[in-house]
Amino acid sequence: MWSLFSRQKPLRSFEEERPKHRAINLRRIGVTPIEVDKIVGSVDRYQDFDVNFQWRWRRPDDRSKRIEAAMMRGEILPPIEVYELKDEYFVLDGHHRVGAAKKLGQAFIDADVHRIIS
Repeated sequence: MWSLFSRQKPLRSFEEERPKHRAINLRRIGVTPIEVDKIVGSVDRYQDFDVNFQWRWRRPDDRSKRIEAAMMRGEILPPIEVYELKDEYFVLDGHHRVGAAKKLGQAFIDADVHRIIS
């Protein structure tokens, strides 16, 4: 159940986390399944979504509903794109897909992973 409190808490910002880990290099890992629960933030849209990747400031839009419906039908969607930093993931592309996956209780999602090396 989504609570009002969770909707008010923003995602973690990649730009705020990166200096803490002395990130110095980037390596493309490729497309692989990742744990949805380890997706903790966003590269550039951390203020738009709450920790469950639901809109913070507005109701779900048609795009979010279409993606959720497609997942419920078992359709294969393009992989999301993420940065991996210390076994946690920050979304570059695919915020709506992550939101739908979290809402539906999906354990894994395909992602094009770019690992940050420190």
